[in-house]
Amino acid sequence: MIKLNNAKKITALVCGALLMLQFTGCYTWYESKTDMDTKTQKINLNDLFYKEKEVTELSIPKQLFVSKGMYSGTVKLHWDEVPYATSYRVERAVVSPDPESGEVTVPEEGDFEVINKYVYTNNYNDLILPSPGSQNKQYEKFYYYRVSAENIKQGLESSEFTPISNDTRGWLLRPPSAIEADKGESTEYITVTWSGVPDAASYIIYRGEKENGLGMEFLDSVKGNKNSYRNELTASEKGVEFYYKVCAVLSSGSESAFTGLALGYSGKEGAPTCPENIQVTNGKGKSLDKLTITWDAFNAGNNYDDVKYTIYRTSDTDTIYKLVSNGVTGTSFTDSSVLKPGVKYYYYVQTIATAKTGENAGQALKSSFSKTGPGAAVPAVGWLLSAPSSCEVADSSNPVKVKIRWSPAVGYDDADVSYSYNIYYSNSINFDESYEVALHLTKDDPTVTVDSDGYYSYETERHPYFRIVTNNGDIGQSAPGTIIAPCPKAPVNVAASKTSGLDGLQNYNANTNGVYPVKITWAPPADDTPAGYHVYRSTKPDSSFRKISDEPVTGTLEFIDNNETARAGTFYYYKVVSLNLLGQGKKSNDQSEDTRGYGALTRDQWFREYNKTVKKSQTKLTLMHKSKDTDKLGSESVNGEISGSLSYNAKIDGLGARILMHYNNYADLYAGGNSDFGIAFLITGDTNTSANMSANGTMDGTVTAANSGMYPGYAKYNSLEIKGGRAGGGYYLVSTRNKNGDTILSEGNVDWAVGEEN
Repeated sequence: MIKLNNAKKITALVCGALLMLQFTGCYTWYESKTDMDTKTQKINLNDLFYKEKEVTELSIPKQLFVSKGMYSGTVKLHWDEVPYATSYRVERAVVSPDPESGEVTVPEEGDFEVINKYVYTNNYNDLILPSPGSQNKQYEKFYYYRVSAENIKQGLESSEFTPISNDTRGWLLRPPSAIEADKGESTEYITVTWSGVPDAASYIIYRGEKENGLGMEFLDSVKGNKNSYRNELTASEKGVEFYYKVCAVLSSGSESAFTGLALGYSGKEGAPTCPENIQVTNGKGKSLDKLTITWDAFNAGNNYDDVKYTIYRTSDTDTIYKLVSNGVTGTSFTDSSVLKPGVKYYYYVQTIATAKTGENAGQALKSSFSKTGPGAAVPAVGWLLSAPSSCEVADSSNPVKVKIRWSPAVGYDDADVSYSYNIYYSNSINFDESYEVALHLTKDDPTVTVDSDGYYSYETERHPYFRIVTNNGDIGQSAPGTIIAPCPKAPVNVAASKTSGLDGLQNYNANTNGVYPVKITWAPPADDTPAGYHVYRSTKPDSSFRKISDEPVTGTLEFIDNNETARAGTFYYYKVVSLNLLGQGKKSNDQSEDTRGYGALTRDQWFREYNKTVKKSQTKLTLMHKSKDTDKLGSESVNGEISGSLSYNAKIDGLGARILMHYNNYADLYAGGNSDFGIAFLITGDTNTSANMSANGTMDGTVTAANSGMYPGYAKYNSLEIKGGRAGGGYYLVSTRNKNGDTILSEGNVDWAVGEEN
């Protein structure tokens, strides 16, 4: 064996011990030995490959298309696919147009409800009506949608929701309405009319003879610019009662639901006339449960026998003729069938008499229906005394008061009607205790105002529950209206935990990104007692909040957010909405530093996040990146981009080398990349390396992340092994802490390879 002289020994020691210093990572050394050619520039094999930027969050879905009146029971959605998304979350808000102006108000985020959490394609069919009919209320509503891209399995941050606007609202294809058929006006044909449907390419007409609509057959079709059809009759069809229904067809081939059935028939020679002077005698809110119709008797003379009458009705909500009674022999009838409050009913009377003379002698002949429906000069219309159909409790400018708003009761605009209103209040939602009359108002009361949307409005003391009844002179009052309640005040002291706040962290599981849940706490509002709360979360302080409580939170003032896609370094904003017993609520906390939170990290994930600052700091050093190993010896110091310094000192130490690296209040990165959030890691301590001629050795030292950073804690290097010029075994000891310096996770092993993943 040849002895090396001192110079050669020193060179060998330096080359072996300083191999580790030519790379940006503290603990990732070159994968193979480096030769002694110090004139050739050293190359890191990692530099030969392009490293794609890590995807941590998903982009917002683009081009959200929502069908507008294209399908009778479904609204269809489509959007562009989002890269890396494995599913989509679809939410919907339902809005009714203003009953007076017809205007539609764009909903707020809190109005949206989840309709499907896991849509695995970039389209969705929202089935609103499984069996579309002629009178479904859903036709009158507008449906707003928003979509978020998600990849829960890989723990990617969900995208923000698509923007809310009128472009992302849809509605159902409405069937034709107001269908009518002639009832004895002609002896040769029956004319059927209806109100058209926008964008209809054609209409299909069916006809049958059964009142229940069974056995109807295709009759004919007309172009979309036609809203009527003349059904020419054969001799055998004259005088026969037919039922008609119509549907609209779009150019795409999509068909609407059918209208209700319209009764029609042709007249016969010698048919009687309909009775005259038809009226509803108690129709102007003078009854609570029935309506009485009267008419003048038909003058049969010597031409008719066996005179009887048939009564039909329609309403302002259903234009289909309903048979109320037939075979009535007198000149009045009381309709005590199921009549609904808040609805105007129109009555029609038909004469049926047996002809004594003429070509139809001996036959029972029918008159046409009386012209007493909507739009008639003297309609036979009536309504029950009803409570206002729409009521609400709104905020007042006076914090101890509320504003009661209601739409006037049906028939209020009739010249002969003079309503007043009683507003009752109670401390019980059941109104089962004695309640008091809060006020008695007429529409001319100076304390009652009329808002721009036509609602009456009155300011009164705040109470838990209200309901309104309508008074009409000597008749008394209507049945009570719907129970309404103020929306509770917003909760106070809302706070979200920041790497802390979970008692017994071992009882909770971290998600696939190594992030533990966040605890949200709050206190009830002063002078108010909400029945429950809903909790919402967003990555932005002012938009894209999603409800994360499936059911109202009751019996507690906290919520654990097991966010499956939470990522280290991301702040989450929370708002809590107070709810009343009716499940209604609008008021939530304002956003502040307290309502912004994030979960604690596992030891492994803590070290990955901490190591980002360490790696970045070493890119600023120059000596350790020199091509000549002997040039790596020496000392230098660099400053953090935010604060502090890192000092470097490499020297020969006995038969090896000693490299000292000391951090002093060093910080390069802001939490969440935002200076408003403070520093991510503010570190102080040492990462030292001792190595021999073979580039084997150990590390020592401790680095502490200060409480003022995003994730306090510390890492110890004393158990890390250096083999062949790189980290090749052992582990770090890591302990995490909360912002107060209290231990969250006590010291535990983190494998040497953690933090060096590509």
